[in-house]
This record gives sequence, structure tokens and C-alpha cells, in this order.
Amino acid sequence: MKDCCPVCNSDKKKEIGLPKINLISKRFVDKEFKIVQCNNCELYYVSPKIDFNSSQWNQLYNSEYFSNQSNWLLEKRKKELAKRFDTARSLIENQNQKLKYLDVGAGEGKGLLEAHGRGWEATGIDIVDNRLQDAKLSEIKFIKSNLLECDLPENHFDFIYVDSVIEHVLNPFEYLSKIKKLLRKGGVIYIGVPNEDCLFNSVRKLVFVLTGKKNESEKLKPFDSPYHVIGFNDSSLKYFLDKIELRVLKKRNFGRKFDFLSYSPKSKSFWIGIFFLFPVEYIGQLIQRDIYFEAYLSWNN
Repeated sequence: MKDCCPVCNSDKKKEIGLPKINLISKRFVDKEFKIVQCNNCELYYVSPKIDFNSSQWNQLYNSEYFSNQSNWLLEKRKKELAKRFDTARSLIENQNQKLKYLDVGAGEGKGLLEAHGRGWEATGIDIVDNRLQDAKLSEIKFIKSNLLECDLPENHFDFIYVDSVIEHVLNPFEYLSKIKKLLRKGGVIYIGVPNEDCLFNSVRKLVFVLTGKKNESEKLKPFDSPYHVIGFNDSSLKYFLDKIELRVLKKRNFGRKFDFLSYSPKSKSFWIGIFFLFPVEYIGQLIQRDIYFEAYLSWNN
């Protein structure tokens, strides 16, 4: 099989570096993988294509994938989620109160709870069930499956939430194309993906070079948490959405600069955050190289 870009199918690429491999994935990484960038669309991906089976993927995305979070951070993320839902609601053409909501990569089920709390019809799908107990209500439909293997109704959902998901799939074009088919005309898709060309990654690369790890890639972490197998910059994200013929209603580049406040001042994470992560991300915001992209999308009529 030709080793090519999973978005534009070009086989022209440049090598970025070698991926870090953790103890879990080390058990089934049986060849040398490299992080590469497509010369055509600028997508970052893993070469050769990863061939893990479903059992191996499930081992990576076990319950330990979701780290413990402080009450401060949980509340902050809850408000961010509610704001995203408010924005999406203002963009959806369907004015009916009971919207149909789909959470792709439902994770702990917080999006499902938000939708259910608004009186919407909530459906979630994920390859593993890591939902909080509160999200396991009988009124909330949950499907344990790969999206591409699941038979969901087309032209059905008003709001499809796809946060921190696309960077985890090996076939992003096929994946988002199916999501588009599930969307009702006049509905909205929310996607959130990391910015691999953020300033933070440039600083990481400098640290790698200074510490004797110059061959290690600062882009993607396919075999270490958070298991990102593809990655975007601004150009490749635009190419990707244009190819699928999705219209961008709103888009922004942003970061989370104050997350160090979720740690105790006695912890190492607090001081790393305040003296290293915060200034790097603050400068990244000023020069439009922050760590994350979000976009609200609709049918390109």
C-alpha cells in the first residue's frame, strides 16, 4: 500500500523526527515510525501508517487517559463548554427547542450532560465507554463503536460536537466526510484541534536539541498520551475543510494560559506553568501561534 498523506494523498513528504513511545504502546510498536509533513497540504502524520487493532487502541484509551482535574479547572472547562453550546445555538438555523445533538468521541460525557440539560436529544459515540456515572442516564443514547462502522441516520443532527477527536484518527478525510453527511442542513459542526505550529512546540524543539534529543519530534504524540496521529497548522486545516466542502462560520486560535492555577503552589506543575508555559503561550497568542484551533462549520451551500 502506498504510504501517502491521509488528506490529499500526496506521497511527497519531509521527515520531522521520531515519536516518543510509552510503556503501553511499546508492547505493540513493531516497526520504526516517523513523524512527517506533507509537502502539498502541510498535514503532519505518521509514516508508515499505524496498523494497531481495536484491542490495542482500547488499551491506549483506557480510563487513565483522563487525568484528575481540580475543582477550579473542572468549573472553568464547564463554562467553556457552555459558551461553545451557546455559540453553536446562535448559528443553528433550526429554531425548534429540542435539537438533536451528537457527541463524537464523547469521552467522559460532559457534552452529553450539557445537551441533556438544555432539553436536547443527546447521542454519544466512542470506541470505549469512559463516561462519568452522571452521563449514563437512560435518556442519553450511547454507542460504543468506531464512527465509520456505525449506522447513524444521515441529515439528522442539528449540532455535532467533535472536540479533540480528529487528531486521533488515521483517516481524517473519511471521518469528517461522514460527520458532514450526518449533519442536517442548517446545522453546525464544532471541531477543535491542536495547532502543531504553535510557539510552544517550537520551544519544545529547542529544549529537545539542548538536551540531546534532537531526533525526537515536537509534533504529534502517536504512541504517548494524548496519542495524536495527525496534526494541523493553519494552512492544512484550511485545505482539509475546503476539500470536504465545509463552510467556516467562526474560527479562532486560542490557548489556556491560566491552567497552572489548577495545581497546588507546592507542586512542580504550578511553577512550570507560571514561569514557562504561561509566558510562552501568552507570546503565542500575540503572534497568532497559540496552541489550539476551534471552528464552527456548516454545509457549504
